Amino acid sequence: MVKLIFIILITVLLVHSLAILGLFGYGAATGHFDAEKREQYLATWRGEKLVPEPEEKETVTEAEAPQESGARIALLEVQREIITRETQRDIQLLRSRQETLTMEREKLAEDIQALQEREVSFQKMVDEYNQKAQEEGFRKALKNYSQMKPKMVKDDFMQMEDADVVRYLGEMKSEVATKILEQFKTEQEQQKRLAVMSLLEEYRVVKLDRNDQGKIR
Repeated sequence: MVKLIFIILITVLLVHSLAILGLFGYGAATGHFDAEKREQYLATWRGEKLVPEPEEKETVTEAEAPQESGARIALLEVQREIITRETQRDIQLLRSRQETLTMEREKLAEDIQALQEREVSFQKMVDEYNQKAQEEGFRKALKNYSQMKPKMVKDDFMQMEDADVVRYLGEMKSEVATKILEQFKTEQEQQKRLAVMSLLEEYRVVKLDRNDQGKIR
């Protein structure tokens, strides 16, 4: 009889243990039985008194006092005024720089124009000087050719361009030019003389004598 009662008690304890384990397993699987709740269940099982959780208090933000709000607005106004003045100063500085650049650009354009005018004037002076020097050189050479022996002049003329020979002959006295042309005797010299005489007639410096092309009328 005692043995039967003992078996019944053991069976009841096993059933309760399995029920508790099943409850723990279900709570853990579904997330309804977290660590905090497990502690509460164990405390209840042990017969301990549960301590209620402290209630969370809502944080209430105190309204800003009117004096603080006014001070904040005044500070913002001061900052805005500072930014406005700095912006106006920067704008004025940029305008001043732009005006300076414009003036410098205009001054540069004037300097370039003046330089170009001086360059043109200088080139004109150089051209006049060269022309004068060439004219003086021509006159000096013309004087020398007029005094040289005709054969020597002919040798120099053979090395010149036809237009240069025509210029010298056109400035010489007719008798001097005729004596020089009479020195053109070889075939090459005859061709040179005919070309020169044709240019002289073309420029209306002389009129050819078809009977004797060695003479200038």
